[in-house]
Amino acid sequence: MDKAQNKTEQPTQHRLRKARQEGQSPQSQEMLSAATLATLVGAAALLGPWFTRWCKERIRTGLVPDTSVMENSQAFVGFMGRQVIDMMLVSLPFIALIFAAGVGVSLAISGLQYSPKALEWKLDKLSPAKGLKELFSTESLVKLGFSILKLLFIGVLVWIYLKERLDVLVTFQWVHMDRMLAAIGGLILGAAVRICVGLVVIGVLDLIYQKWKYIENLKMTKQEVRDEHRDTEGSPEVKSRIRRKQYEAAMQRMLQDVPKADVVLVNPTHVAVALRYDASKMQAPVVVAKGGDHMCEKIKDIARAYGVPIIRRPSLARELFATVKLGKPIPDALFVAVAEVLALVYRLRKNK
Repeated sequence: MDKAQNKTEQPTQHRLRKARQEGQSPQSQEMLSAATLATLVGAAALLGPWFTRWCKERIRTGLVPDTSVMENSQAFVGFMGRQVIDMMLVSLPFIALIFAAGVGVSLAISGLQYSPKALEWKLDKLSPAKGLKELFSTESLVKLGFSILKLLFIGVLVWIYLKERLDVLVTFQWVHMDRMLAAIGGLILGAAVRICVGLVVIGVLDLIYQKWKYIENLKMTKQEVRDEHRDTEGSPEVKSRIRRKQYEAAMQRMLQDVPKADVVLVNPTHVAVALRYDASKMQAPVVVAKGGDHMCEKIKDIARAYGVPIIRRPSLARELFATVKLGKPIPDALFVAVAEVLALVYRLRKNK
């Protein structure tokens, strides 16, 4: 069975994040084109009167030229420079609106992202063989068919609009030039609006398809999900080995504190708790080591080696072992019982 057919699992957040870092994100060129054209049509509708007046002024200036600009090359260059700057200033609002629309739609679709890997130079992009393969691929044929359907759809919308206004076109031969130009502008604007509507419909469908295709391309097999989980979280064997090492290190540090203890309370063979108390620094005795079974025997062996008293108090040892965490002071409820044991230890040391 083909591996692609086994990719039934939705992409994980790690997979999606990695794809975005590599510059992969759902994009719809159709939606971008629709937004750009709609913005251009809107700008033409809003700024059209002003732009028309500017064009008339330029035509009027051209029909009545200033001959002084032709006297020398410096005057002509200055005149042409002013015309170019004037044209750039007039075009600036349209360019700015189109740029803002393109950026806004891109951000709305895929969000803000920074992908240095997407800028990396890839030599395989220059391969003629790969280019020919992509040119005659199934995806290219699908795109070609989609483009033809798009043109047919837009063409039908425009034809229906113009067909209903053929009688208006016939009257142009009897109307004044200004009114004819205004009527033609209205027809062009109406056709452009319908083209925008058609492109928006196509863009929405294309966006839905692109997002679906994006997720489909990133889908994973069950094994890939397990491998990713193992790589990100670590294999159970590694985590178990790390936990064991951490436990051994903690136990080693704990056993190093046993010689500093004042007394070791035992159960006597199952539980051992080592206590230390310094009246000048501590408000209550602190559990510096504790352990059961094998660790209990280690604590007792170290205590014997360093001369730390071992006192048998089964119930008190069990209570301390169960309720007091390592390195924490004993609770107030057990203070009296522990104080009696410490008093006994101090008397034994004094009698030696």
